[in-house]
Amino acid sequence: MIGFGAGAGWARELRIVTIESAPFGFFAEDGKPTGMMFEIGNLIATEAGYASTNRIEPYQRTALSVVRGDADFVLRYGNADLAEGAIAVTRVLGLPTIVVGRAPNAWRSLAELAGKTVGVPRGGRFDPAFDADPRIQKYEVNDYAQTMRMLMRDRLDAGIGSSVGLYYNAIKLGIAKEQLGPPLVLSTQYFELFFCKANADPTVLQALREAVQRLEKRNAIRAVVDKYLHGYPWALTSR
Repeated sequence: MIGFGAGAGWARELRIVTIESAPFGFFAEDGKPTGMMFEIGNLIATEAGYASTNRIEPYQRTALSVVRGDADFVLRYGNADLAEGAIAVTRVLGLPTIVVGRAPNAWRSLAELAGKTVGVPRGGRFDPAFDADPRIQKYEVNDYAQTMRMLMRDRLDAGIGSSVGLYYNAIKLGIAKEQLGPPLVLSTQYFELFFCKANADPTVLQALREAVQRLEKRNAIRAVVDKYLHGYPWALTSR
């Protein structure tokens, strides 16, 4: 489907960057870039009627690439760097932040995590109340895969992060749903489309907003996520 902005004053391809973190962006065994947000970024550009390129970069670098104008847009959580040099065009996907442990543990509140050790991906800020609670022992891990491995070896009491990130890595490690306890849902954070201020064109931004709206109405974005989660219930709400 050709979007509102197709061919309207945009003389080059949209340059997308995708965060390097499975399942959002990673390299397959054949070396080709892939991932949930890699696919969704491409889908949005195509729906809006634009050709595009897409490269996978380390998380921190994606913000710099957009702010400096080396890329046009990225799908990710916001931060101070992006606020300075990028426009938050539209929300793309809401991801629940959860705390999960091994079955049968079922954490019902942050208070129950007092004195417990929780794996936190390096640099991650997932929930203000969790971050501010000094009673919770926060253990820095490299990524979600390390969280899940340590959890299964009883070296962590729980892990925190997006439901998609934690559950995707559980799948990759062969961890069945039944091996994990019910999650504590803390909040929802949103992957947003951030567009470089220096490169911004109102027609392009409107085309991207409308493309996301159409994809949401067709459940096309959720379908991409479901493909990676293989039946794990990722779209959670707090109790």
